[in-house]
Order: sequence, then C-alpha cells, then structure tokens
Amino acid sequence: MPDRRIRVVVPLVVVTGVATVAAGAHFGYQVPERPQMSVAAGPSPAPGADDAAPAPATDTLGLVAVSYRLNRLPQLASNQIAIWIEDENGGYVRTLFATSFTANGGYARRPMSLSLWRETSGWESASQAEVESASRPAQPSGRHTVYWDGADRDGRAVPAGRYTYRIEGNVRWENRVLYTGTITLGDRPDSTTAQVEYLPAAAEREGTLLADVGAAFTPGETLDPAEVTTFTQGS
Repeated sequence: MPDRRIRVVVPLVVVTGVATVAAGAHFGYQVPERPQMSVAAGPSPAPGADDAAPAPATDTLGLVAVSYRLNRLPQLASNQIAIWIEDENGGYVRTLFATSFTANGGYARRPMSLSLWRETSGWESASQAEVESASRPAQPSGRHTVYWDGADRDGRAVPAGRYTYRIEGNVRWENRVLYTGTITLGDRPDSTTAQVEYLPAAAEREGTLLADVGAAFTPGETLDPAEVTTFTQGS
C-alpha cells in the first residue's frame, strides 16, 4: 500500500451555487438553503482495485440521510470523525465521510484516532479512489447531514434490508464517542435515532463532540446534482 503520510489531497465538499463535478470521481455533496449537508454520491472501488472510479449505480433503493450536530472542541487531538455503513451482519459496506487528516494517513501518527472505523473498513488498504471519495475537511460546528446513495464501496446497489450506520468521533487523544443506529432500506420510508457510547466511559467528561444523531431513508429519492457546488478549502 502506498504511504499516505505525506499525501496532500484537495477534497471536494459542497456549498451553495451551481454544480461543479469532476469527471470520473465521486464526492461529498452539500445542498444550498438547507442545514449543512453532504452526500456520498457514487461508488468507491474495493482495496486493490483499479483507482479509476466506476460509474455510479443507477438502480439503488433510494437515499439515506444521516444527520448529526457537531460541536467542535477547542483542544488538541480532537474533532476527527468518520461515518460509515455496515450490513446487518456487521460486514463493512461503505465509508461516507472521514476527516481528511485521519483518512489520508493521520492514523499512522495517531493510531488511537477513529480506531473502530479503521479496523472495520480496513482503511490502511483502501485504494486512492476510495480515500478521495470519503476524505473531507474538518467541518464547522453546526447541524450536518451526510447522504448515502445506497451503493456499496464497489458501486453496486445494496439489496433491501436493515443496515447499521455509525459515527465515530475522536474527542481527545484515545477518548472517543460512537453513535450507532439502524435503518431499513426497502419500499417504505424509515427513520431512526442512534444510540451513544463513550469509549472509555470516562471520555464523556472530555466534551460533547457529537449529538442528535439519526437517519432517514426515502425510497426512490436521488439528489439533484444541479443543487451542488464545490468547496476546496480545509484539512
């Protein structure tokens, strides 16, 4: 695997305005005139696959919106988060969002940061295309929504069923917070609230990084790319 500790990735995050999408890549989206939003739109190749990203799946079941409130903490070794999907058996499906420091090799410098996500995703073996599809700048405090288009890391539409969404946050050094919820994809809408766990339990005293985590599924919905634009500042 290539050493990413010195890689510089200019991520694409979406703000307001007219859409600008780079050909052959899949990025996080944010929608104007709404609370802060992002979408993991399009597939990511599996580790070891060709770094050219495949075409987006067109037959997915709908759109999942994972929403949360982020409270940036004024302390070192903090404010890193990762959001990912697992199937009902705990199998890894897709990373939707990971702050760029950790996603691009920061885990080698701070191995205690987002350790559950790294273990579940096997991120050390992720392809360059997969890293770029999920890596984004650290977000400001406020309400955010990350969308999942219902495709797995290889761009295949997932089957109907129950899926687990997780948000892991690095509160301070080895202290982490983990939100876990389930959402059912099928022919009916669904919405749920995630449950929180601090790792270790004493991590709760280090501050509230994440709150109000939940998800909603809308069958057959897609995000209009005309609402999307790019933002390329952050780390």
